[in-house]
Amino acid sequence: MIRRRLTGTSFLSSVSTKLFILTFLSVVVVFVVIAFFGYQRLFAPIRQNNEKQLQSSVVQIENYIKTVMNSLQSQLIFLANPVLYDNMDENGFSQLIDNIMTFHQDQLQSIYLIENGKVRISSPYGYQFYIAPEMITEIMAQTSKTGFWWSQPHAVSQRSVITVSKQVDSKRLIVLDINLDALTGPQIIQGEKQRIYLFTSQGDYLSTNTYLAYPNSYKDHLEMKDALQALTRKSGTSYNNVHTSFGDYAVLSSNQNRWDWVVFSVIEESQAFPLLAPLKRQSIFVLLTAIILAIIVSVWIANYIHKPVTVITRQFKAAARGELEARIKLRRNDEFTFIADGFNRMMGNIQSLFDDLRASEEKKRHHELKVLQSQIHPHFLNNTLNAIYCLGEAGYSGQMGEMLRSLMGLLQYSTDKVGDIVTVEDELLQLENYVQLMNLRYGDVFEMDIAIPESFYSTPIPKLTVITLVENSIFYGLSKKGVNHIIVSGKWSETDYVALEVSDTGPGIDPAKLAVMMAETETLNPHKGLNNLGLRNVHERLRMTFGLAYGLQFHNEPEEGLSVTIHLPSEEVWKNQICQGGMSHVKAVDGR
Repeated sequence: MIRRRLTGTSFLSSVSTKLFILTFLSVVVVFVVIAFFGYQRLFAPIRQNNEKQLQSSVVQIENYIKTVMNSLQSQLIFLANPVLYDNMDENGFSQLIDNIMTFHQDQLQSIYLIENGKVRISSPYGYQFYIAPEMITEIMAQTSKTGFWWSQPHAVSQRSVITVSKQVDSKRLIVLDINLDALTGPQIIQGEKQRIYLFTSQGDYLSTNTYLAYPNSYKDHLEMKDALQALTRKSGTSYNNVHTSFGDYAVLSSNQNRWDWVVFSVIEESQAFPLLAPLKRQSIFVLLTAIILAIIVSVWIANYIHKPVTVITRQFKAAARGELEARIKLRRNDEFTFIADGFNRMMGNIQSLFDDLRASEEKKRHHELKVLQSQIHPHFLNNTLNAIYCLGEAGYSGQMGEMLRSLMGLLQYSTDKVGDIVTVEDELLQLENYVQLMNLRYGDVFEMDIAIPESFYSTPIPKLTVITLVENSIFYGLSKKGVNHIIVSGKWSETDYVALEVSDTGPGIDPAKLAVMMAETETLNPHKGLNNLGLRNVHERLRMTFGLAYGLQFHNEPEEGLSVTIHLPSEEVWKNQICQGGMSHVKAVDGR
């Protein structure tokens, strides 16, 4: 036979947990898919629209730069016309460049005329005194090559400028220092929080409109400048994302100009796509709603399955432990009810079979005890008859007749099959007959006193119970010198219980031996006494007759004697048991 060990299920192996996980994931996946496709359908158009707006801002910046530079270039070409110098004196030409300087005061750092290697005229006037001779030499050398020259960005009076020069004739040059900060000033984009950065194609920083008065703004500017330098190699119009320690930014770049400058439009990502932030929040809200709804639905479905499964599992385990009263109670109308009904019918049938088997075993055991009770031990009968015969031989015919009456009454009482339950009074009457016979056989080795009140007389008791206990005290007392005093008394009486006690002053019984005697299934009387009833059989018969609450209780002190308490039901309790159906049990006990 293969025995399967019943083990508990783990958390993840239970059906309800698996169902919860499956339902939860299913609901969440459905909502996530719906939210994802909805987000994608809305995200692309919104992003494209915002990118177009960013692109238009970059185009606007480039157009502004083209306009300014074309205007300045026109002014440079105009000032480089030799006719002006032939028709105007020095004061007139100085007044002309002052007027141009005033008109372009935001875009121009200065205008000056170089003649024969020296600055002859400048606007502002004092600017000529700050121009280094090395700078003049470089301007003349670079311009003489092509007649026109653009310098690299350089600092003048803490401003980033580009020097543009054009040759008037072999002796004269007109020079403009263009203020690069003016090309990305805040007035370019009105009402928008955009930062403009201007770089050369080689990655040289030109200018920005970022306000750098605050430390954090300046640190962010430095990080942004380093990040944008890496993007200057990209040509055309492109969209990028830049991350600094101060935030995430959307960056759109363009280099569609003849100066090969790269223009960057920088804006915070949340402001670049203002509609995407609410869309993301709504998507997160939908996702959280889906999770909460999935939890609610999953818990409901899991509980719908978990509760009946738990009840069924608990009762199955109870049945496995041998609890035949286990039944499944479900208030529902589904497949679980069908399982519960089948289980209940099965357990009912099993319980009926076990009840029938138990009744059969009890009946068999009662019959065995009845046989043991009715079997008079031949050795007892032979010794008693020999003692009676000796009385006759000695001429004690009167005592002989009395002893014969006691023996006949005891034999009739022991072998009578009419009833097994008698009263305490009947048991005590036969106990006196038994004591007379034992005194005849053994003489004065024991003395017995009966101290049971008349209120105990009507108490039911199985036949030969007290006699067997007294017999046990007599035989164990034979091994001890002196007189064994045996007392049969009424210990106490309550509404439901009555207790009798048989005590002696014999040697007692060794506790280990007493335990063996009470544990062995087939325990016959070890002495050649009246019958084969032993202590365990008396205890078992009491429990089988009245219930598990009744029986024998031992108080044993070696060399001090043994006290045995007999627990019996009261007369009222026994009558109630009979009225409630116990009569069939009594008939079974009686063998009828």
